[in-house]
Amino acid sequence: MKLTVFSTNRLMMTFEKWRVIKDHVDPMFNYLVYGFDPGSFFTSVLANDCLSAFQRSHPVNKMQDLKNLAGWIRDHVPVEARGGYPMVKYWLELDSAYRRVTLEANHLIYTEEEEIILTLQAPELPPKLQPVF
Repeated sequence: MKLTVFSTNRLMMTFEKWRVIKDHVDPMFNYLVYGFDPGSFFTSVLANDCLSAFQRSHPVNKMQDLKNLAGWIRDHVPVEARGGYPMVKYWLELDSAYRRVTLEANHLIYTEEEEIILTLQAPELPPKLQPVF
């Protein structure tokens, strides 16, 4: 799926709200947008398997960072993409068109029509947001 800077920034702002650290942002962004396997730790977190998540967590992960990630997942990840291993597997197997429709319906990205309008209205493109935490 190809996103404009407007949709990318819209999704990135959800991470900022929860102060999700960059090491967690990149795998979650790529999982939601591109359907990339997020790895064993993030798969466990998305599947709501806290014992496996703690076991697979990198030693430098801080509890507050994990709480922030969990809050972001609860508030922003579509129900089709979280809640159990079957849901994570389902999301990974979806084609990009369905992932896009789901992300649009959850107001995580703009529709293609909204992206066109925003692009035409913008005197210049805004810079792409990067995680700051």
